[in-house]
Formats: sequence, structure tokens, C-alpha cells
Amino acid sequence: MLNTTGLPGVKVPDTTAVRWYTDPAILIPWGLLLVYLLIYILPLGFRPLVIPDEARYAEIPREMLATGDWVTPHLNSLRYFEKPPLGYWLNALSIAVFGENEFAARFPSALAAGATALIVFLFTLSVWKNRRIALAAALIQMTTLEVYTVGTFNVLDNFVTLFLTAGMYTFYLAASSPQKVSASWKVWAMPGIALGLAFLAKGFLAFAIPVLVLIPWMLWQGRWRTLVTKSWLPILAAILVALPWSIMIHLREGDFWHYFFWEEHIRRFSSDDAQHVEPVYYFLMYLPALAFPWLSLMPATISGLRETDWGGLKNRGAMRLLWLWLLLPFIFFSASSGKLLTYILPCFPPFAVLTAVGVAGYLNSGRSKLFNFGMLLNTLIFLSLFAVLITSQTLDVGFRAYGENEYARFTLITLSFFLGASAGLTAILTKRTAIKLASSMALIIPLLFVISFAFPNEALQSKSPEQLLLQYRDQIPENTILISDASMVHAVAWYLKRDDIYMIRHGELAYGLGYPDATERFLDKDRFRSMMDTYASTRPILIACKGDCFEHITNQLPAAFKKTTWGKFTFWYAPATGTSEESSGAPS
Repeated sequence: MLNTTGLPGVKVPDTTAVRWYTDPAILIPWGLLLVYLLIYILPLGFRPLVIPDEARYAEIPREMLATGDWVTPHLNSLRYFEKPPLGYWLNALSIAVFGENEFAARFPSALAAGATALIVFLFTLSVWKNRRIALAAALIQMTTLEVYTVGTFNVLDNFVTLFLTAGMYTFYLAASSPQKVSASWKVWAMPGIALGLAFLAKGFLAFAIPVLVLIPWMLWQGRWRTLVTKSWLPILAAILVALPWSIMIHLREGDFWHYFFWEEHIRRFSSDDAQHVEPVYYFLMYLPALAFPWLSLMPATISGLRETDWGGLKNRGAMRLLWLWLLLPFIFFSASSGKLLTYILPCFPPFAVLTAVGVAGYLNSGRSKLFNFGMLLNTLIFLSLFAVLITSQTLDVGFRAYGENEYARFTLITLSFFLGASAGLTAILTKRTAIKLASSMALIIPLLFVISFAFPNEALQSKSPEQLLLQYRDQIPENTILISDASMVHAVAWYLKRDDIYMIRHGELAYGLGYPDATERFLDKDRFRSMMDTYASTRPILIACKGDCFEHITNQLPAAFKKTTWGKFTFWYAPATGTSEESSGAPS
């Protein structure tokens, strides 16, 4: 039986004289908050925005603020129908408060990740009545590598994960409440509100996952009558939340729903030519990295879950929900044609709860072999990475992650691996359960804290053109004609604060470029030649490409154009008059 006074094996003194600075009930929650602030909030502004995703989800909100149009999303002033607006709205509010910068663009995502961990804590606490296990579940959620990585990037997946988690939790509360409480329509409206917000963040996927999980769960629980009589309440609440914007976008853009439903849902997930087509084992292949460092404890977790008395039907129902919530969406996304690693983010809240409860139960039984084996794997991974980095920087092995002037970054990352390995060894060698658990959680925290400050310059230059674009912003006149390929248009628009960029590749903006009022924004070979003939000697022109620009572009450039390269990015610039020149680095 689990120790309900705290983590297994730990006795909380039964005294009112415990001081706040020695009381774990006070220190642990504040410690959890400190970890969140250190690894999620503090680093947000220290990295440039990565293209295309981060720049895209910063630029669309910026254009909302600039135009005042909060109904129709636009990118480079072209219609962009791939997502509903809630994520853009939240990012726009952050930009309005904090300014047009990296911190503002990422802050809502980090806040959503923290709120999801809070719901994980509340779910665990409501079922197992154990504050420390609930805090462990929240910390596992926060420190899982995929959750952390996505949570500190400006992407929309954090919002849908937050609202799906809130919907699952509030539905569980409604279905598990006493009859007098569950009879209230307000109790059943809460999951509907959460799922309506999830729809506004991601689309119909927000309804597919709850249906996939909650209907089998209710049937497994023998609650089919409740499912029939009460399910209309959350459905109605979700519709009411989503309906106002849904009507407005239909009235404004009559073809939005056709494109959004068929292209972004049916075709993306089932078509043979869907975006991001990957094999069925795609997520399994990456799972050891995505669920690091907690997947290695899965044998201990399963053993603890199997052999623990969970205390009645309520806890058994929660366990059933957690397993369905973890496995069915994972299978659904694996069976879909199109896949991105962020798609399985909603699977990690149940994974965190199961891991915390299972490991606690396993260690509470007096065993530690499977736990120690998992921590040994994590420790060996950290020691291997430490050795590889040291060897690559000190010996001539044909590979160096860091340049000669990046000693501080190299030191930070190697120190984090060393500290993580030390924490792993401590977790293995100690006999005290509390120290084992604390050390296992301390293994990953140094790495997560320093990683944003320790990216190699070469990696940054392959993912973000920020440094060069900022220099162009300070040097080029306002009347400069901007031309970009599809991979760069988000960053060019964000950093140069322009939404009138001509394009030489369609990319994800092909649908927006197809509108009659936008066709002139695409420059094919003939239009590009015409633009050069008309403006090359009278207006400055800047062309931005990821990699080399098309040959039919570069072959038509007048002699005045100057080529500049920055990592994987290529820029061609000519003032109204100038001479041909080629250089590597920032513009002079």
C-alpha cells in the first residue's frame, strides 16, 4: 500500500513546530516552481527564432496586431488557413505586452506547458491523495525531453495539449463525482469548454482524441447510461465556445472550412501524398529520445503498477483512463500517414502520472533492481555524450560540435552531462528512497537549464537567419523590394517588419497565393525578369533564400547585386546603384 503521508519510505514529522525552511510540504512545491522558472521561463529570449515554425507563429500574430484583423490569419498578408486562431491570439497578446521579441513569442507556449504540468499534479492528487507523488508527476511531465523541447519553442502544440489535458481531467472529475454533484450541468460543461478551446487551437483533432479515449473508457466502466444522458452537455459547451469565430470566418472566407477540413485533416492524416509521410513505426523509433529520461524506468513503472493495491474502484477507473489516454492516441497517430514528432505531445500527461505512481509503488515495495537498471542506462548515455564531446574537442576526429571561440558553451554542456551522470550514479548507489527519486529527477535538470545557452553557432546558423536579417533591417531603405523563397518568408517578414514580400517559391503559402488578389505576389521566371528590368536601377532589392536561390533567379541578376552567405542562408542585395561583389558573412 502506498504511504499516503508522502513519497514512499519518507516520514513527515507529525509536529506543528516544523519550520517553513525544513518542511518538505512547503519546500517541494516552491522547488518545483523554481525549476519551472529556471528551465522554461528564463531561457526563452536567449535563442533566435527557428524557421519555419517559430517565425511563422510569431509573424501571424504580429500581422494580427498590425492590421487589427483577428478573424482571418494572414502570413505575409496572404491568407493562411492551416490552423484556427487561438494560438495566434495568445501569442499576439504576449507580443502586445512584451514587445516583438523572442521572449514574447515563446512565453505563451511555456505558460501552457507549465499549466499542463499543474493539471497533471491536480489529476494525480485527486486520485491518489499523495501530494509528493503528485508533485513528482508534474516534474516528470515538465522534464520529459519532448515536453520540454516543445514547451520552450513557439509552436501551437502546447496549447492543444493543455486544453486536451484539461478536458480529460474535468471529464474524469464529472464522471467520478457523487451523483448529486454530477447532476449539475456546470460540471459537465467544463470539459466541453476545454475541448472547445482545444478546437480553436488545433482543429477537429481536439474532438477526435477525446472521442477515441473517453467513449471506450466510459463503456469499460459500465457507464453507458451516463454517456448517453450526459455527453450532450460537453458537446454543446464545446460547440458554443467554437461557434462565434467559426461563423465569422465562414462569413469572411467562404472556402475556409473546405480547405481546413479536407486539406488539413483528411488529406494530412490519411492521404498517400500527405505532408510529412512517415512509416508506422516512426514514433516508436524516436520514443527513447522523446521520452528521455523516463522511458528507461518503464520496467519499474509497470512492475509497480501491477503489484500495487490501488484502493478501490475509483483508482482502478483512473488507471484505465490513463492507459487508454496514453495508448489509443499513440496508435492513432502512428497509423496516420502524416507525422510530426510534436503530434504525440498529448500522450505525455498520462505517461507522467503512470510513471510517478508506478515508480513510487515499485520503490515502496522495497525493490530497486529495475529502477537502478533504468538509471544506469541514463547515466551511461550521459557519460557517453560527455566522452564524445571531450574527444571531439580535444582530438582530431573529423568532427567538432563547437568552434574555437565557443569554449563557454562547450563547458556548460559538458558540465551538464557530468552533473547529470553524477545524479544518476547517486540514484543507483543510495539506499534511501527519497534520495533515489530526487536524484533521478536531478539527472536531466542541468542539461535542460543550459541547453538554450549552449547551442553551437553552426547549429544556430543552420536554423535561424536572425543575425543577418537584423543587420539588413538597420541598413536597407524602407522602399526596398523584398523577395524570398518559401522557407525564409516567415523570418524575413518578422525581422524586417514587412508583409509585402514577393515570393519565388509557393511552399505552404500556395493556397494563399492562389487568390486573385495575391497572384502578383508570386514571381515566376518571366515576372522576375520583368521586375529586374523595371526596378533594378531605381529601387533597392533584397532576395533571401535558404540554400542557393534558383538558377533562373541568379542568372538574371544585374551586376550590381552583392551575394552574402550566413550558414545555410543566401542573400542577394543591390541598392539603386552599385557594383557586383561576393562575400561571406554579414553585410558591410
